Amino acid sequence: MSFFIGLLAGTFGGLVGLGGGVIMVPLLVSILKTGQHEAHGTSLVALVFTGIMGSITYAVQGNVDILASVLLASTAIFTARAGARFANALPEWKLKKAFGVFMLLVTVLLLLKPYLPQVVETSAGLTWVKILVLLLTGVFTGFLSGMMGVGGGTIMVPSMVLLAGFSQHTAQGSSLLAMVPAGGMGAFTHWR
Repeated sequence: MSFFIGLLAGTFGGLVGLGGGVIMVPLLVSILKTGQHEAHGTSLVALVFTGIMGSITYAVQGNVDILASVLLASTAIFTARAGARFANALPEWKLKKAFGVFMLLVTVLLLLKPYLPQVVETSAGLTWVKILVLLLTGVFTGFLSGMMGVGGGTIMVPSMVLLAGFSQHTAQGSSLLAMVPAGGMGAFTHWR
């Protein structure tokens, strides 16, 4: 059954530029009866591989901005560790409740994303505004990634498209690549 959960989460994650944790964590908890903390850590391990394979697929099509991924990951690796530590300090019932609230917010964000205006016009190269957006997005998504056991693509992709002017495909590919080091750090912290 865990194979099918991974297959479903990986397919969904790669399709929309997410690590698949929003699918994997609830299925691990409800179907496999995994503890909430263990589900978050397990999801982070799996999303490292989803991120690697997904970003390679996007890169072959020319839809990964390496510098943007590095900027996102450079701050996310530090806050992912803090998020994982915070998650492990919470009792399981509080972590479940926090994950439920997170899922509701993700749902609203995914539904509203097509209707939100793009703040920054699409342009070539990185400006100081784009760099700042990417670094701050990395800070926020790294913490969420470590705490919630997700890749953070639900925040990274809209932020890159709406605030930094990236195309949807490049944002998705770059997000998947940025998840690899942040997810690895979060998974390692959960493991410890």
